[in-house]
This record gives sequence, C-alpha cells and structure tokens, in this order.
Amino acid sequence: MSPDAFRRANPLTRLALVAAVAAMLPLWPAGVLAAALAVVLAGGGLLGLGGVLCRRMVLLLAPLALALAVVHGVLIPRGPVAACGPLSCYPEGLAHAALVLVRLGLLLAVCLVFVMTTRPSDLARALDGAGVSPALSYLLTAPLTLIETVALEAGQIRDSLHLRGLSAKGWRARIRVLAAMMNPLVRGLITDAPLRAEALEMRGFRALRHRSLIDPVDDPRGEIWLRRGLLALAVAQVGALAL
Repeated sequence: MSPDAFRRANPLTRLALVAAVAAMLPLWPAGVLAAALAVVLAGGGLLGLGGVLCRRMVLLLAPLALALAVVHGVLIPRGPVAACGPLSCYPEGLAHAALVLVRLGLLLAVCLVFVMTTRPSDLARALDGAGVSPALSYLLTAPLTLIETVALEAGQIRDSLHLRGLSAKGWRARIRVLAAMMNPLVRGLITDAPLRAEALEMRGFRALRHRSLIDPVDDPRGEIWLRRGLLALAVAQVGALAL
C-alpha cells in the first residue's frame, strides 16, 4: 500500500492493523518483533513522519529502557551472573529487558503512526458507519480529541508562565515549568469534563442506538477484505498463543 493510499484508507483498516501488530507481541521472539519495528519506522518515514516519530520514540522509550535494564539486569536475579564493567549483571535479565523494550517499542510505534495519520472525526464517522454504538465510538475517539485540546491548553499555560518570567532554559528550568503546568492543566481538564458531558446530553448523545451519516467514510470492498484478513491474523495469533 502506497503512502497516499494509506492516508486515504478507512480508519478502521488502520485500527485493524494496530490490532494485528498488538497480537504479535506475546507470540513472536525479539528478532521478529525488531524486524516488524523496523518496517513500521520505515513506513512512518515514507509517510513523512520519520523525524517526529523517532523523536517521540526516543523521548518515551529512553527512560523506560534504562529502568528495564536496571531492574531486570541488576536487581532481579535471573540466570548466571556476569561482569558488566564495574557492576555485576544478569545477561538473561538483560535479554528479557530487551524483549520487553522491543514489544513496547513496536506497540508504541504503530500506535503513534495511527494517531498521527488519523483524524478523530474520520474515526468517529467510520465507527458510526460500521454500526458501532455512540457510547463506544466516543470512548474510542475521545482520547484522540483530547490530545489536541491538551496540547493547545498546555501551550497557552506555558506561554503565560514565560510572560510571568519563568524561564525554560536548561533542563532544571524545564522541569520547574513542567511542574508548574501540571496543576492548571489537570484542573482545566477536570473542569471541562462536566461541560462536555452536558453538551453531549443536549445533542441527544444517547437518544439512538445507531446514528446515520450524511457523509460516510469511503470503504471499498478491497479494504473490507484486507481488514477482515488483519483481524483474522490477530485472532489466529491469539489462538496460537493460547494453544
């Protein structure tokens, strides 16, 4: 599938791809998962997301990799002990930490590609067109909608802190800015929750079990069969793990 075709594809097809990749995690060894991760990163590069995708992956996985290496490689006994410079470590524990890191990296990469290529409105229309209940559709699309809202509000809070003289130069100053941003950001989200609920109720959110669409998302027959194949692959992998 070309990058343009991937962007134009039904959001449910990309969601089925996420499900198929997620079903791989507990079944396949680290080498296969690392190859799949490389394919996902290469696909993100073809979609024009390479730089942003890699930066977010490094930012999220670097502290997690350090924690996994310390916990599984040093603190938890696993197999024979070996010398790792001035410290003693467990090679089997480090291998297990690498496996966990590759699993999380693959899941994070495919989820980031899905989020960065899918608009919440398109996903909501696709779910409504598939006959999904409005409650479940909102449950799946609300986190994507909140990402943009939280990013916008966080930017406004950061700008207001800068105007008040709180500098963000240096990592210590950035930590102070982040700590100062958390309280108003969380308080704003909690305050907005009842307003969102009232708006949904006023629009008759639960009035009908299924909603009809004026402009449904295109869903060619080829994508329908591709989606079915991806879901069948996910079910087969879960079944193989169970057996």
